[in-house]
Amino acid sequence: WNTGEDEQRSGTSWDDWLYDTLPDLDIGDKKVAVFGCGDQASYSDNFADAAGELHDLFSAKGCTMLGMTSTDGYEHDDSKAMKDGKFVGAIFDEDNQYELSEDRAKAWVAQLKKEGMP
Repeated sequence: WNTGEDEQRSGTSWDDWLYDTLPDLDIGDKKVAVFGCGDQASYSDNFADAAGELHDLFSAKGCTMLGMTSTDGYEHDDSKAMKDGKFVGAIFDEDNQYELSEDRAKAWVAQLKKEGMP
């Protein structure tokens, strides 16, 4: 999946949309929240990096980014999904912490509502 790359991390047609289509969209007035999945044990050096890529690209378009979450409870070495000591959105590890995902998702949705997500 090209993890560790600065851009076009997936090496798939998804990159075409992110880098060829998204820049032309008029979405600067939108509220956006991102989430991602990752495996913090097997990919500790680039855990959930794709969520960071999404955050960066939507933020660059002028979108209001919502839903930053704590990194507490995760064990990884590095992630491009971290900004200012927090994750850029909800991050789920279905490989190692599947039992936490439902509560994390519920808490994140409640947080988004408080932050003004319609």
